[in-house]
Amino acid sequence: MRAIVTIAVREVRGMFHSPLAWTLLAVLFAICAYMFNAGVLSYQIQMVEYQAYGMRGGLPLTERTIAPMLGNAAILMLLLMPLISMRLIAEEKRQGTWPALASSPLSPMTIVLGKYLGLLLFLAIAIGLLAIPPLTLYPFGDPDTGQFLAGLLGLFLTAAAFGAVGLAASSATENPNVAAVLSFGVLLMLWILSWMGNASGGQVDKMLAYFSLMNHYQNFLMGVVSSADLIYFVLLSAAGLLFARQRLMAERIQG
Repeated sequence: MRAIVTIAVREVRGMFHSPLAWTLLAVLFAICAYMFNAGVLSYQIQMVEYQAYGMRGGLPLTERTIAPMLGNAAILMLLLMPLISMRLIAEEKRQGTWPALASSPLSPMTIVLGKYLGLLLFLAIAIGLLAIPPLTLYPFGDPDTGQFLAGLLGLFLTAAAFGAVGLAASSATENPNVAAVLSFGVLLMLWILSWMGNASGGQVDKMLAYFSLMNHYQNFLMGVVSSADLIYFVLLSAAGLLFARQRLMAERIQG
């Protein structure tokens, strides 16, 4: 466990020693904050129109402001995570530092888990930043805290699955750019599977809908946390980590 933590800390330091991590965090926060502000402004306009017609009650605040921001944040994560994860293993291979790590007494699974834990720590920081804009609603409104927290959990699990796929792609090549393109292609395919299912219909539709990342994430945005969705993200992340482990084991044997 100590070795995993050591590798994770090393990865996080490496991320923040380069301008890439800082730039991606700044871009992610700026775009999401802008989308959130636009959503709040749109909500205010809709409330004025709603009340002008003499309707009682109000519009769902969380559903109209926080949920759209978190939904768009997942799409941004799909674009940005390949850029973060591409260097985890492929960059070390390109720089020539990988043989020293691969020949160490550490098991391939320890190395994979350490790098993945470092990635999760980075994601925790990113999602913590994204939680700031919605918190500004509390002094002025009454957001649904349960739906808000479920959305954050869903975003973290979705991004963690993105990272696991990116780590698997990074283990499969020595070129970080190829790893980024490969992981983005796989993630995009998983994201749009439900669209393909809508065109096919029948049992194929149900199967593709289950494997669609977007469908599982949408449940979290609605405030629904189900065991089926949790298991899906855990299994997808585990599949990526196991693939990376097998690749490292194969390279160690060949070496």
